[in-house]
Amino acid sequence: MNALVSSAEPQPSTRQGAPLLRTLALCDLVDSTSLVERLGDQRAAALLRRHDRMARDLMLRHQGQEIDKTDGFLILFERPIHAIAFALAYQRELVRLSGEEKETLRARVGVHVGDVLVWQNDPGDVVHGAKPLEVEGLVKPVTARLASLALPGQILVSGVAASLAQRAHGELGVNADRTRWINHGRYRFKGVPEPLVVYEVGEAGIAPLRLPPYSGKAWREVPWWRRPGTMFIEAGIAAAAIVLGVWLLLRPPAAIAFAERDWIVLGDLQNLTGQASLDDTLRTALRLSVEQSRYVNIVPDLQVRDTVRRMRRDPAQTRIDRAIGAEIAVREGARAFVLPSVAEIGGKLRVTAEIIDPRSQATVYTDSAEGQGLNSLLVSVDQINRQLRGRLGESLALVGSATPPLAKVTTDNLDALRAYSLARKAATENKGDTALDLYGQAISLDPEFALAYLSRAALRLGSDDRAAGRADIAQAQRLRERLPVREQLYMDALAASFGKPAEMQKKWALLGEMYPDHYAAFANLAFFMYVYDGRAEEAIRVAGKAVAPHYPRSGNTHYLLGALYLAVEKPQQALTHLQRAKEMNGQGIGWYLVDAAASQRRFGDADAAMAESEARPSGIPSNDVLLHRVRIALAVDQGRWRDALRRADEAEAAAKAIGPLPARTYRGAKLALQAVATPGEELSRQLDAYGRSELAALRDPGGDDREQALFGAFFAAYLAARNGDAALARALLSPVAADEDVRNYRYVADMAALAQAQLALRDDAAAKAVELLTARVDGSELYLVHVGLRDAQIAAGAFDAAAAQAQWLAQHRGRAYAEQSAEQIAKALNVAESTLAVLSEAEIAQRQGKVDVVALKLTAFLRLWPEAELPAPLQRRVEALLKDDSAHLTRKS
Repeated sequence: MNALVSSAEPQPSTRQGAPLLRTLALCDLVDSTSLVERLGDQRAAALLRRHDRMARDLMLRHQGQEIDKTDGFLILFERPIHAIAFALAYQRELVRLSGEEKETLRARVGVHVGDVLVWQNDPGDVVHGAKPLEVEGLVKPVTARLASLALPGQILVSGVAASLAQRAHGELGVNADRTRWINHGRYRFKGVPEPLVVYEVGEAGIAPLRLPPYSGKAWREVPWWRRPGTMFIEAGIAAAAIVLGVWLLLRPPAAIAFAERDWIVLGDLQNLTGQASLDDTLRTALRLSVEQSRYVNIVPDLQVRDTVRRMRRDPAQTRIDRAIGAEIAVREGARAFVLPSVAEIGGKLRVTAEIIDPRSQATVYTDSAEGQGLNSLLVSVDQINRQLRGRLGESLALVGSATPPLAKVTTDNLDALRAYSLARKAATENKGDTALDLYGQAISLDPEFALAYLSRAALRLGSDDRAAGRADIAQAQRLRERLPVREQLYMDALAASFGKPAEMQKKWALLGEMYPDHYAAFANLAFFMYVYDGRAEEAIRVAGKAVAPHYPRSGNTHYLLGALYLAVEKPQQALTHLQRAKEMNGQGIGWYLVDAAASQRRFGDADAAMAESEARPSGIPSNDVLLHRVRIALAVDQGRWRDALRRADEAEAAAKAIGPLPARTYRGAKLALQAVATPGEELSRQLDAYGRSELAALRDPGGDDREQALFGAFFAAYLAARNGDAALARALLSPVAADEDVRNYRYVADMAALAQAQLALRDDAAAKAVELLTARVDGSELYLVHVGLRDAQIAAGAFDAAAAQAQWLAQHRGRAYAEQSAEQIAKALNVAESTLAVLSEAEIAQRQGKVDVVALKLTAFLRLWPEAELPAPLQRRVEALLKDDSAHLTRKS
């Protein structure tokens, strides 16, 4: 008997566990039967097989697991955002497939999340036709009801799934900007006890983006007077008129289907008191109060200004009134527009907030609070904040417990609050100097104004004034209890940015987790993950959360993503994000656009981008000096060594005018090039002086660049050992080899291992060098680790392994350019090594007796760097290869 046949009595499976929270998606192909009738069995089968292959490929890409298949698929996902990403991609691919096959293919998709039971069927049952995996639970029929309600091409999502997915909207990546969410209201489904809020998610031009129709199994829950055919069929004209009159008299106010993490737009204050000083003050107070919510999001003022500009209006002259504010809210996808006002009534100051439906411009709710005199205003704003957030669905208990009084966590001095308000406005308008002066005025009026210190610190850090920014953060920390909770977390993250990478990443991650709309938290977290730990792939996923329609600095995030994609050798994706950055806010012309082109040896494009960058300086000297490192790398990459060394001298001179850290950085970058082009005793002398300056900076108790100084000391030791000066390398290593901070900074630890390995090579301990560097390789290591590992493997006689390392270096030019560690001090050396790797391949092949490979690689190298331009040490290496008669063919070619 076949062992796969089950017994007569089926045995209960032991693989069924506790209920799991999972997401189900059901895709139902529309009119598949008529498709078969129209095309015939064979052609229809071929088309459906192609459809199924496409769908299964998308499941794999978006982490879905196929459960069942009929005219479509039932798919299990871990998270709602994975199901949404799959559904959007599936609808896009159906459009593409329809165009290629000249047949209209449309599908309905339903997505729901809930508890499911999952078990595996017995093998014997599977043999007889059972599915390998079973899924049951109420979530399954609800998903089916959603799919059946959908129009062709429509994706319908339950409210709970939509709420979870919208928090992770940024994970949709480049498609996030095109994706729209529409709340279609509450629906009742046959057989489902409770009504469900139904959302549609889709892209314009693909999705219907309109209300799904009623059916016998699903109907929209609306007031009885809006249900078609319930009252008017039996009533006559007179009765209809009476009913209509009663309805007009008794109809409830309009409602807004506001969900957690939805957005509002805050309008300009309608000031009816005649006191102009209240204009910005009260609006800022209300914004600060509402911003503490983890339920309600406010579209940033900078984003509002950009939207006004897209409306072809002057932001400086346009008041955000009912009409303008409603249009902004519609454009930004905000659920509500809030219009504040203040008036003097009966000797009292009344503060009012209208919650307005942006589509109809109708007032949905009006909340007011009043008090006696100006001193009552902040108390009134607190009351309005509680009422407003409660109206939008936030728990009033949560509002009360999580929101301390505004006067306590800002200032009770209205003049100080006005100065702070004007400073925020000036910062939004890119008037940095004015903003700094106004923050200073706010602090002078109230020296305990913690929020003013924190805001000024952020502004100073943005202009690279680290010392002053750090002092302001210290003042804010002293006044911690006078900061709202959100700003306390922000302060902690800023303060941690001066400390160890693990702590800084932890603090930015916490801020993003607590306030998912604080997109700068994700952008900073991604930046630090790459700069300090080299985790580019993970940083890409985190940075994706900071690409959002309501984040006014998404252009900066696209710029960061361009660098990250370049680091993982995806130049086309890098260029896409850099161009998007340029479109959004004029950025993207910077050095990463140069790097992206140069990494592919498109030097004409790189030179053009370089010229445009030089023509558009930022005006911040510490930023503009960074262009020098791009100029140097670009000259090296084209084999223009004399030009590169000259530019390195110019860079060092320019950096000295900025400060000691930039000066030391460019000094190290220049010496790295000299280690390739002009090694010898003079280089050792300069390395000695450079290394000692790094050690001195390390001992400076007031310095804030400890990790940079550590790296510089190890870098100097590495270059010294590479230059053949083992004694100097040991002298530079000795004071820092056991420093406890080495292990706190990934890139410092890599450079320490590289210096020690290079010194081991001088001591003929190649095996030790290989061991040291192999231990550092995990995908996040410095580019130069592979240079050292190649050299160590050559010394150990492991020529095949060394050749593989050389190939890796030549193939990872994006990483050579984009590596951020230690202010990119090794950038030019990285770029040089990416071409020298080709020469190294020829040298390794010569040792292996592979004459043809020698000729091939030497020819390739001399095409990249003409022999006449080579520094003397490189010319000697070429001459050594050309001694082989067969290699002389290279010179002739």
